[in-house]
Amino acid sequence: MLEHGFFEMKIVEQTLVVKCFGAWNIETVKKMCKEYRELVNQISDKPWACLVDFTQWELSTPDMWVYIDELNEWGNKNNQTYEAVVCSLSIQKYLMEESHEVLTNVEARFFDHLNQAYDWLESLGVFKV
Repeated sequence: MLEHGFFEMKIVEQTLVVKCFGAWNIETVKKMCKEYRELVNQISDKPWACLVDFTQWELSTPDMWVYIDELNEWGNKNNQTYEAVVCSLSIQKYLMEESHEVLTNVEARFFDHLNQAYDWLESLGVFKV
């Protein structure tokens, strides 16, 4: 099956920046998880952060959460220290809060605007605009 929806990822300092677009199917989720791990392996020798931008994301199929939970557990074991999530919909925040229960070693915060997330991550020394 073809991917539906898309994402962009890049590393800035000690932060993986993930921007999500459109409505995702499971193929997009699997691809994102694979690329996420590959990129994080470049910075996981030191504490790192993830910035997730959901401002243009339209959710996904429910089977996504199994993969996201596994990815969160992997990050938790691989030196992730912070996570900033920017949501445009309250349902996004609710679903992400549920998935963050496994992040026992990660301080996660939710923001309404990207600039707020940038400021927080900059104050921690893991991100530079």
